[in-house]
Amino acid sequence: MSLCESIESLAMAYLDDELVSEERRELETHLVACSSCREVVDRERSDLSLVRAALVPPPAPDLFKARLAKALDEEARLAQRAQRLRPLALIGRYILPGAATVAAVAAIAVFVLVRPPATSQTGAVASEVVRQQKRSLPLEVQGASTGPWLRQHFAPVEPPQFAEPGIRLEGARLTVVAGHEAAQLKYMVSIGRETFGLTAMVIEGLRGTELTGGQAIKVGERTLYVHDADGRPAVTYVDEFGMTYVFASDRLPAQQLLELVVSSDLIGRAQQAR
Repeated sequence: MSLCESIESLAMAYLDDELVSEERRELETHLVACSSCREVVDRERSDLSLVRAALVPPPAPDLFKARLAKALDEEARLAQRAQRLRPLALIGRYILPGAATVAAVAAIAVFVLVRPPATSQTGAVASEVVRQQKRSLPLEVQGASTGPWLRQHFAPVEPPQFAEPGIRLEGARLTVVAGHEAAQLKYMVSIGRETFGLTAMVIEGLRGTELTGGQAIKVGERTLYVHDADGRPAVTYVDEFGMTYVFASDRLPAQQLLELVVSSDLIGRAQQAR
């Protein structure tokens, strides 16, 4: 096939710089002598220029540019502020529902940046929870049935839920803590290749005097306490209905355990109940 017969396809390839050097030199030599092929290439070049011009977006108005620059500056400012306030924790960043987010983040920021995490000696309740957390006792219920089982056999409460997807409720068993009926909830925490246990003990009927000691941490209108129970940290929390929750882990230090508890939906429930 001669160059004249294939000029339509050759013209586009030539203008898009898709020809190898030998083909390009041969076509350019042919265009010097062939006016009809030269007209085809010129016409294709003109059409291509019109298409490229049509694809160029119109210049943005100055007002739009100003608004965009302001929005980007604000986004950068918020990102820098969040970076300053974000605790350096193993668990990372959590999300709480509704108004609980602001209160929890503010409380954790104060706890991390103003007061170093220090545990305090505590009474029998947190120590008993830690002792039971160390034992490997069989669960009476497992998996998705834990919530209904808890409401039927213990009290009308919901197991704490966590925003972190690596935390799974394994099950529960009934027990007794300091002479009070309780339910021991077992969670499995997976972070990367690391897996460890978390216990949430739900205790009914505790009096305030039985939760002695601990460092008070204010989150919104609720107060949590960080304890040193036999050398291990524990976090206690009493909800708006007087139910006591005691959290303990065989792997997390006090600060990270506190952050994990704050990431649960317990604080969110208190905000929604107001």
